[in-house]
Amino acid sequence: MFLEYGFEMISAKPKVLHIITRLDPGGSATNTLVSVDRLRQQGCDTALAYGVTDDPDGSLKERLLRMGAPTIRLPRLVRDVSPLKDWLAIRSIRRLLMQEHFDLVHTHTSKAGVLGRMAAWSCGVPAVHTPHGHVLYGYFGRAITALFVLVERRMARHTARIISLTDRETRECLDRGIGRPEQYVTIHSGVPLSAFRKIPKETGVRFRAQIGIPRDAFLFVSAGRLVPVKGFDVLLKGFAGANLGPRAGFLAVAGDGAERSNLEAMGRALGISDRLRLLGDLADIRALLSAGDAFALASRNEGMGRVLVEAMAAELPVIGTAVGGIPTLIEDGVTGLLVPACAPAAMARAMEKLAADPDLRLRFGRQSSEAVYPEYDEDIMIEKLSTLYRDVLEETRT
Repeated sequence: MFLEYGFEMISAKPKVLHIITRLDPGGSATNTLVSVDRLRQQGCDTALAYGVTDDPDGSLKERLLRMGAPTIRLPRLVRDVSPLKDWLAIRSIRRLLMQEHFDLVHTHTSKAGVLGRMAAWSCGVPAVHTPHGHVLYGYFGRAITALFVLVERRMARHTARIISLTDRETRECLDRGIGRPEQYVTIHSGVPLSAFRKIPKETGVRFRAQIGIPRDAFLFVSAGRLVPVKGFDVLLKGFAGANLGPRAGFLAVAGDGAERSNLEAMGRALGISDRLRLLGDLADIRALLSAGDAFALASRNEGMGRVLVEAMAAELPVIGTAVGGIPTLIEDGVTGLLVPACAPAAMARAMEKLAADPDLRLRFGRQSSEAVYPEYDEDIMIEKLSTLYRDVLEETRT
């Protein structure tokens, strides 16, 4: 039996199965969980299937229980390529689709996207896929990237719609021959914007005290998984090379991952350990955003930058790299500053510019908050997904 946590399937239609490889902290998992949960309010009978995910403190299990949708754990669905496990995962998904009579499959991220769409195609169930940002650069070498492109080209033939987080993501995929223009639809990863607007200043003051940042110090903040593609090594080098003037400069990073020990060592080598705070995963980053004077993201690739939307909604001036969907969010010189990827010197100059100009920070913060509202709101995302499902199912029936 596939169902976990004692939930029962509901017979109402349309029945939509969401599949994601892992529910580790990050934008793709958050987007998926929100979609599964809130689409039930739009008349969809949603369920969630997910692969091997660490849950050391039980917080994921608690969140799934609160969500109220049926959840299915697929122990053979793993991130790395494993022919035997991959075959068994496809069999498990096929059996689930046939037993529970799902009307639509919505896959998330690369590995689940491939296996889930293969299973759906073999069962005659239409599939929608959200890559949550492609892996066409910034992740792997040329050979592996070329293989990903070939696989995605093939899988696009068996996909009713491909959901991009930004129009730029669509263009970059089409440039590589993945799918046809009419298959793509842009739906931003929605954020509950009202939760990030007008965060009380006292929240940030208390948080600074908790992490040992002086009230009058200039604080850059950032957040994300501590993995190479997020570019925190570049961010640390940029911060170390920035001349932030008479105010002592600090950098606080929320998130965890395999690169943490390397980043700690880099902080020591760069001589910034006393001004660097690696905070680990935070259940709620609003206090961090309230504490910060500016937000910086140095990703080598980024589907959209959900955390950027949160920072912009909180009226923080932002710096981001000109990769993936970030230039869709940040209009250089209007809502923030764009810098090239893997360019610590450019990051340092952008940091210096923001630290030196309070009027510029205020202007960027106000304009960025206006730019993301309401287009990037969670409600808009749910409405667009609901409409998309209806369109795909109507096409299937005609």
